[in-house]
Amino acid sequence: MNWRAVNDGVMGGLSQGGAAVDESGRLVFEGKISLENNGGFSSIRSSGREMDLSGFEGIELKVKGDGRKYYLTARTKGGWRVAFWSPIQPAKGEWVTVKVPFSDFYATSFGRKLPGVKFKTDQITSIGFMLYDKKDGDFHLEVESIGAYK
Repeated sequence: MNWRAVNDGVMGGLSQGGAAVDESGRLVFEGKISLENNGGFSSIRSSGREMDLSGFEGIELKVKGDGRKYYLTARTKGGWRVAFWSPIQPAKGEWVTVKVPFSDFYATSFGRKLPGVKFKTDQITSIGFMLYDKKDGDFHLEVESIGAYK
């Protein structure tokens, strides 16, 4: 899967973050959040693959966090301005399996909730992670696996 970073620099912020695959094959999302210049977020998202997950109940992750609250994100076909978010907050330093039902996702546009927008799970074009907790400092999230569950 291809990953790309989208940080608050798109709006003048100074946060830095990105994705890498470590020597064991795990995805690592890490960087530093800065609240300067109205900043405060970092994200990564997959690209290049459309998924029909309509036969599934949600997304299952095996992750190890740093205690901060992240958002699992998804985007759908034709809606580049709309993202669907669901919060996850894995315990610091422990590998955990997190199940996120599709019903827990809510629509957003540039961080604002959009009531009434339906999540089309048969047209997912991107899965990602966002840190937007309004706290300065380093962050680190490791992802061993991402899959869909029934």
